[in-house]
Amino acid sequence: MIRSRVLAAALLLSLLALLASPPAHALPLPPQGGGGGGGGATQPQRAPITLAQTQPQPAQPAQTPSTPRPVCPPRGNPTLTFDLVDPEPRVLSPVPAATLRREAGGHDDGPFPHHLGLTVSRVEWRTDITARSRGTSRGPVCAVPAEVRLRLLHAEHTIRLAKEVPAGGCLAREVLAHERRHAELNRRTLRDAAAELRIALRAWANSVEMFAPDVATAAQLMQEDLSRALEPALARLRAAREEGHAAIDTAEEYRRLGRVCPTDQRRLRAALRVQ
Repeated sequence: MIRSRVLAAALLLSLLALLASPPAHALPLPPQGGGGGGGGATQPQRAPITLAQTQPQPAQPAQTPSTPRPVCPPRGNPTLTFDLVDPEPRVLSPVPAATLRREAGGHDDGPFPHHLGLTVSRVEWRTDITARSRGTSRGPVCAVPAEVRLRLLHAEHTIRLAKEVPAGGCLAREVLAHERRHAELNRRTLRDAAAELRIALRAWANSVEMFAPDVATAAQLMQEDLSRALEPALARLRAAREEGHAAIDTAEEYRRLGRVCPTDQRRLRAALRVQ
C-alpha cells in the first residue's frame, strides 16, 4: 500500500520578505502488498492513481494597457539545492490480519480476505524559493528565482506483518521477503523520480520569469508554475509504482505463498480459523 502526500513549502520573496502560504497536494497511490498462506494472500487493489490538489485560486496578473511592463531583474545563475531523503523502511510490530485488511482497503468477501503483510509509503516534496523582483512600489513587478531548494523525502515507509503469521518462522520470512520487494520498488522509483525532478527544476529555474501586479501575486504564480513543471515526473513515479507493484502481486505469487511452509500454514489457518 502506498499513501503519498505532496507538500509545497513557502516561497520567500527577498525584496519584501513575503511569506506566501503554500498549497497542499496529495499524491495517493493504490494499496499494495500482501502475500501469505492460510486463507490466501492479499488481493491487489486496483484503485486509480490521481493527484488531488488544493490550489489557491489562480491569480489574475491583469495590467491596464497604460501600465508599462516592468523590466525583469538580471537572472544570473540561480542557486539550486536538491535533497533526497530515503531512509531504510521500518519493520513495525505485527497487528491482526483484519487490521491490515482495513488499512489496505480490502474486503471480507474477496477471494483473498486475509492480509498477511502490508507496505506503506508516503512521499513528500517541499520547495523554498527566494526570488529577485523589480518594479515600482505599487506594481507591477517581474520576479525571477535567485535560490531554489527542493526536498524529496520518504516521510513514511513501513512494513508490517499480520500477527497470525507464526513469528520468526518460514512463512514469516517468505511474507517479509515479498513485502521487501514492494519496499525496494518504492525506493527505486523514488530515486528515478529524483533524477527527473533535478532536471525539471534546473530547466524551470533557468527559464521562468513572473509578471504580476504585486510581489504577493508573483509568489503565488511562481509556486503554481513550479508545481506544474514538476508534475510530469511525479506522474511517471505514480505510473511506475502502479505497474511495478502489479507485477509483484500476481495470482501466481499468491498461490506460491499459499503453498510454502506447510507447518506454518497449518498454524496460520488455526489462528485465522480457516478450514
